[in-house]
Amino acid sequence: MNVKTLANILEKTLIILKHYEHCTVDEMLDDLSTKLQHQKKQITSEIDYSHVMKQIKNMNKEEATTFLSSFKKEQLLQIGLQMNMKLQKRDTKQILIESIVSHCSFPELYAKMANRKSQKQMSEQI
Repeated sequence: MNVKTLANILEKTLIILKHYEHCTVDEMLDDLSTKLQHQKKQITSEIDYSHVMKQIKNMNKEEATTFLSSFKKEQLLQIGLQMNMKLQKRDTKQILIESIVSHCSFPELYAKMANRKSQKQMSEQI
């Protein structure tokens, strides 16, 4: 790192330190930590997972399970909320994934069941 870069970083740091000059270092760090956690929660709740839901519906159970494994537990809870599912925070990540996958697979199952009678009639005609 060169000196010019360090000077720029210290200028940014100085702005933060001036804002908290009436506080102790612990109070400053606690406040920053609280603000960052609050900001993270807002960002997580604002993400639109509709594209994730569309992708899951085009996958089989194994593919969807693997795909959802890449998400964090908080994100899985948000996906469930957007799908109007009632998921529990205390559930493990695997249970959340299985719940979401089974919820997405039911419309396909219902469609197959609805078409079962017409498929049976077609096979009888042949």
